[in-house]
Amino acid sequence: MTTSRPFFKKYWPVFAGFLILQFLLDQARSWISLVTGKATEIQWDRSLFLSGIDQLVWAVFLILLYKGYRKIQPLSNRRAWFKLIGLVILVATAQAFVTQFTYLVAYKFFMGNEQTYYEVLSGSLKFFLFGVFIGMFMASFLVSLIIALDYYEKYRGENIKSTSLALELSKSKLEAIQAQLNPHFLFNALNTISMMVRSKSSTKAVAMISSLSDLLRMSLNMKTVQIIPLKEELLLVSKYLAIEQERFSDRLTIEIKIDPMTESLGVPNLILQPILENAFKYGVSENLDSAYIRIESTIVEDNLVLEISNNGGQIIEGWSLESNKGIGLKNVENRLRNLFDEYEFSLRNSEDQELVIARISIPKLQIEKV
Repeated sequence: MTTSRPFFKKYWPVFAGFLILQFLLDQARSWISLVTGKATEIQWDRSLFLSGIDQLVWAVFLILLYKGYRKIQPLSNRRAWFKLIGLVILVATAQAFVTQFTYLVAYKFFMGNEQTYYEVLSGSLKFFLFGVFIGMFMASFLVSLIIALDYYEKYRGENIKSTSLALELSKSKLEAIQAQLNPHFLFNALNTISMMVRSKSSTKAVAMISSLSDLLRMSLNMKTVQIIPLKEELLLVSKYLAIEQERFSDRLTIEIKIDPMTESLGVPNLILQPILENAFKYGVSENLDSAYIRIESTIVEDNLVLEISNNGGQIIEGWSLESNKGIGLKNVENRLRNLFDEYEFSLRNSEDQELVIARISIPKLQIEKV
């Protein structure tokens, strides 16, 4: 939610320009009255002072009008609109009262004499009611201007957010393709296939070639949508894991524990790939003994929770995502921040210090019927 300070800091020239225009129009009306003979004399110092007071009072009530509008939002039902109309009437009445009171104080102590003061006092009720009537038009215009600028800001923010998400998804797709086309990854995969062929393990070799071709094809033909069902995300992940399983078959154990109720829930496209690559790079590859990868999905209250665990090197004290230099995990964090108002993304050591756990928690989004 936008607070009043940044809003007025950004749009103060619009409101200041409007109030200055009102001030100039007041003086123009006085000048026209003088020229047309409706008034024989204009005390310009008094006219400037009173009009200036009027605009200053409106400047104060403008802030109160905005704060009231923010509390009433969203304007999604009739009750909210009635509240807004009530706010306009209240502000117009309060502004007319404060302005009339200021006029009386000014006439009593700074302008005119005692007779002038009592003349103004005797007509104060009439001027107060007239002020409320005019104030309602003024307050209605100001609140309309506030709503227009607020919706423009939201529209602009959504466009920026949408563009940012599209760029981040493109980055994720590019990173996934680069990871699969990485010479080191391809060399290891092809070398494993070569060893299978030499050892006459043709069935395994064919299976790995198929997994590699499927992985490259799926990486190149990925959807451009931001949210996909978890089962589609796991399909790409399974191809990647199948290749790595063959490479580290003698020392790698992969455990996948997916709650069937989570398969149809939505997850950000390509959100697991960077985390898995990070787990293999800093976990499995660094572990010369038996390596372990676990992917788990659960539902906790109204959230989908995904955890990727590995038994590689532990996270050192003081490490944080902010200090991490890799772009993969940072891109995961940025995409989650832009897609969800509430989410969790963390890396931590398990309580027994045996595993490093990457955890994502996002709201449940039903994409497909179970």
